[in-house]
Amino acid sequence: MKITITCRHSDFSQKLQDHTATHVEGLERFGEHFENGEIVFDKEHGKVTCELILHRHAGEPFVANDSCDDGRTAIDNVVDKVKRQIIKYKETHSAKTRRHDEAAYRSNQSRNK
Repeated sequence: MKITITCRHSDFSQKLQDHTATHVEGLERFGEHFENGEIVFDKEHGKVTCELILHRHAGEPFVANDSCDDGRTAIDNVVDKVKRQIIKYKETHSAKTRRHDEAAYRSNQSRNK
């Protein structure tokens, strides 16, 4: 996955950028294959705003943003938010969930007859 890190209105340390790249690359372990990831850091009024956009091969991208006093905390929160989005997406689109929902639907239909 290609990762692009953009820093607006301030320079962020290379250590923070390496921390960010490591955490974002770790999201691929969920089995999703992402084309690229965009991370945008912005600093306004003493707060660090972080936005993460993960583009998938097909479908809508996963997007999350957070604002904190510290850049590390902001990226950790954003990665956690995207992680939850990926898990929720996988749960709703898995074959096991669809089979279970179909069986429950059939069971409910037979009760209503």
